[in-house]
Amino acid sequence: MAVKRSKAKRPITKLSLDPTAKSVELFAGMEKGLLDVKAIPKDSKKGNLLIENKTDKPLTVQMPDAFVGVQVLKQIGGMGGMGGGMGGGMGGMGGMGGGGMGGMGGGGGGAGFFSIPAESIVKVPYHSVCLEHGKPEPTSRSTYRIMKVETATKDPALQQLIRLVGRNRIHPQVAQAAAWHLTDDMSWRELAAKRIKRLGGSRSQPYFHRAALYHAQNLVAQAVEGARNKKDGKSTVTPRTPVVQRTRRTR
Repeated sequence: MAVKRSKAKRPITKLSLDPTAKSVELFAGMEKGLLDVKAIPKDSKKGNLLIENKTDKPLTVQMPDAFVGVQVLKQIGGMGGMGGGMGGGMGGMGGMGGGGMGGMGGGGGGAGFFSIPAESIVKVPYHSVCLEHGKPEPTSRSTYRIMKVETATKDPALQQLIRLVGRNRIHPQVAQAAAWHLTDDMSWRELAAKRIKRLGGSRSQPYFHRAALYHAQNLVAQAVEGARNKKDGKSTVTPRTPVVQRTRRTR
């Protein structure tokens, strides 16, 4: 199977399955040079994966249930990133920024398959959550390379949380509070005290709704239990969180 240099092409957004195409796992395809993958965030909550088939034959890609992204920076030694779970062709991201996790985590659906025609690119959306408090909001001007989530963090509860976020069944505020509790060791009291400052001396408001923090504590407990069950080989049930009032936030 020949590997060719691709020309600029419009990414395919409608995914399909070619039963005649050779199957390859995403990371295995990257390691063999068959696939090139970039993550383009819209913000800390969502973005798109661009997956390029570098060969002259169609490939069916098997998606992992989670991945991590490392920001590609121009300056030497600079790294930042995102972390997340994924499925059904979608995923989230994570990475290493300085000495800690940085970025996002997310995805959607449950691991699955889709095919990429020869020398073509597909665009796959993901849902995500910031994994490092205080870092600048990711933008579409940034590009991230992905890695296995187990490479970025050995914390089984965080790995489980990223996968839950990746299924897009967790409210963003709930997921964010739970993530910062695990990645930055922020107490629930510290998270409750976090405020959004307004310009012009206007009164600040809480970053997290009280209900979101309550459900985030339950989510962390479920993630810990889910990680324990996975280690023991037991089945787990994906938690759902109720609707929490949405308010525009800036980190």
